[in-house]
Amino acid sequence: MFIKPKLKSLARTAVLKANYAFNNYSEVIWLIGDGRSGTTWISSLINHDKRYREMFEPFHPELLNQLDGFVPHQYFRQHESHDRLTAFATDIFNGKFTNARVDAGISNRSFLYQGLLVKDIFANCLSYWAASQFPTIKPVLLIRNPFSVALSKYKKKHWFWVTEPLELLAQPALKEDFLLPFEDVIKSVSRENNYILKQVLIWSIINYVPLRQFAPDSIHVCFYENIYTQPSQEIAKLLQFVRGNRQSSLIDISKEVVEFPSRVAGPQSNLLSGTSPISSWQNEIDPQVIDRGLEILCNFGFESLYDELSMPNLKALTKIHDSA
Repeated sequence: MFIKPKLKSLARTAVLKANYAFNNYSEVIWLIGDGRSGTTWISSLINHDKRYREMFEPFHPELLNQLDGFVPHQYFRQHESHDRLTAFATDIFNGKFTNARVDAGISNRSFLYQGLLVKDIFANCLSYWAASQFPTIKPVLLIRNPFSVALSKYKKKHWFWVTEPLELLAQPALKEDFLLPFEDVIKSVSRENNYILKQVLIWSIINYVPLRQFAPDSIHVCFYENIYTQPSQEIAKLLQFVRGNRQSSLIDISKEVVEFPSRVAGPQSNLLSGTSPISSWQNEIDPQVIDRGLEILCNFGFESLYDELSMPNLKALTKIHDSA
């Protein structure tokens, strides 16, 4: 009864390895972002033409033996040496690595690929180190409104998230390089023990770190809300960053692809419930919690990143970049 699925799995692995042997993975997009920020859905838009082999969260610290001993949102300094991680990351970014969970995406049914699309939700604090080690990869940071992210995580509490910001403060290098000025804030929010506020703080930390590290032209920062309202235009900008002059400024992503829920969307997702994925959080989170969350965001310079309509303000992003 299990012979046929096993044969399919073996055949699929053989196809992926053949593409590796033919060097079909030279173009690499690395999409990073917080959990519940829409990375899986955005991946499907980027790969609307099935050009890329998709790799689903290969840097997940809990599900792969190769990352045994690593913590979620692991941080490494730019030139820090780590042979085991470097060897593993090499196999990821050249496409040699295969794994049933990592390669489970429905797009991975093609026979011929023209690149890799690697998607991760625990790699923001690792991204600058990796980009320094592997300069040919094209990093893309996806940002979604922190209250939307926090609320979505709250509804998926049984999933694997970091829920205690003190865990990030416990990384000595991360604390020394970035978190020391925020130590009192982190400890205060931890004591308050509000799930939404803790997630807003974690969101702030894991987005603040790469935004302070990367030069604006070395990473493409995109917003879920902009992609939701203008999918073809925003994905075209993203691919322009990846491919440069080889990419047309015009693409057309079908309505069917845009409206197809990601494989991690549940019955409470906005796409399935018919509610706005941009502003519905305002009706579900206590106003006092929102006010406190805005205070947390202010500490990191994110207070004006979103306007009153929950749309991103790109000028605020430039200010954070420029302060690096």
